[in-house]
Amino acid sequence: MDETITHLITDCRRGKRAAQLDLYRKYARKLYIACLRIIGNSAEAEEVMQDSFLKIFTRMDQYKDGQCFEAWIHRIAIHIAIDYVRKQKFEWDDLHENYAEPVREETEEAANEYSVAQIKEAVNKLPDGYRIIISLYLFEGYDVEEISSILKIQPVTVRSQYLRAKRKLLDIIAKK
Repeated sequence: MDETITHLITDCRRGKRAAQLDLYRKYARKLYIACLRIIGNSAEAEEVMQDSFLKIFTRMDQYKDGQCFEAWIHRIAIHIAIDYVRKQKFEWDDLHENYAEPVREETEEAANEYSVAQIKEAVNKLPDGYRIIISLYLFEGYDVEEISSILKIQPVTVRSQYLRAKRKLLDIIAKK
């Protein structure tokens, strides 16, 4: 780990405000983007990002030296963003264990035909549940089992929701 970050972590543990500000400046943009992907609203994402830093600073003693610090704070922000969306009372489409996964109709190449701006705009138009799963899987790199654990839903539901979200995303983009 970078010696500067190690020094900032040590100072943050001692409650030094200047170190907290430096840490905030270094990671605020990355955490904001992660929160925005999950929440889909700029003002709310910024609020969640601020809450994430409050939790990071109050739980700095729980960070274990040698761990990847950026991954640790990123995980905190992701969990706070998911909790925020969860409080909005959206519902998952629960599936039974014997549910057959939908047949993939579109090809992977079809997704490559669209611009980044089109995809970002379309992701923001997805319902909360779909947006969370797409964001965690595609942008944050979590696998189905990890998403299942984070969201406390069955892996088969995650897979189905991901495929539905992908289809809906392509429909949104195609309507433009």
